[in-house]
Amino acid sequence: MISNSHTLMTRPISRTEREGMRHTTNRCLFVLIGMVLLCIPLNLQAMTAHEILEQVFKQNFSDSFRVVLTVKTQKGKKVISDHVLWLVGKTNQDTSTFFIDFVEPKESKGLRFLFELEPGKEPKAFMYIPAAGKTLPLDVDDRSVDIGATGLTMDDIQGFVPQGGEKETILREEKADGRDCYVINIALPDGKGERLLWVSKNDFLIVKSQHLDAQGKIKRSFRVVEFFKTERGKEFPREEEITIPDKGIRVQLRQDNAVFGIALPEEITDPAKFGTFAWKD
Repeated sequence: MISNSHTLMTRPISRTEREGMRHTTNRCLFVLIGMVLLCIPLNLQAMTAHEILEQVFKQNFSDSFRVVLTVKTQKGKKVISDHVLWLVGKTNQDTSTFFIDFVEPKESKGLRFLFELEPGKEPKAFMYIPAAGKTLPLDVDDRSVDIGATGLTMDDIQGFVPQGGEKETILREEKADGRDCYVINIALPDGKGERLLWVSKNDFLIVKSQHLDAQGKIKRSFRVVEFFKTERGKEFPREEEITIPDKGIRVQLRQDNAVFGIALPEEITDPAKFGTFAWKD
């Protein structure tokens, strides 16, 4: 018995047996790799620039919100405007609506704006003039036009909502303000220049951006100076800064009293009613 057992343990393995063992090992390896891949979080897998921007929109514009916004515009060291206003935002399916109600200074009180943004389509904009009691549609072709003498423009309001005719690509990955970021290039249609966005890899926040003209010159830059956490644990900009190098202008935005996930009256998103509706009562 001992001799037979010894013979069985030491006999050479046949070619057929070796092939069988190799195939079995390969199958086990493929199964193991598949299990590992299934365990990798989605945001760690390769994403396209378009998918990243979709996540930016989903993570940052899916909740309705209401904030008090202080907007201070300086040229050099001189303050040329200082405003306090309400900014209210709402997303319904693919349409984002922003309502602005001016509080200060006195001469701007009651001035209101309404913006309707939809990816791939031209935005719609309306202005209510309290002195005349009239609502007027705004021409959005020139997105550099100042909004209510604040220093903000249509580009700032439209922000990072995808626009038609743009092409997005990931340039690289790098740190910005201590955060690991994707750097995304958005080529504007008709060769009008490009936008660069620094999007945090962890939670898809816009950390900073630059708007460049067709010659590659920076026309406008944006960065978040300070973030805060909402009650739901999400980060949201507390303070932002916009600079316009050609004009030597700096716009500081400070957001306070922010409330998220609230029900908003339909009247403030209706172009026929937003100007006169007493939404704070």
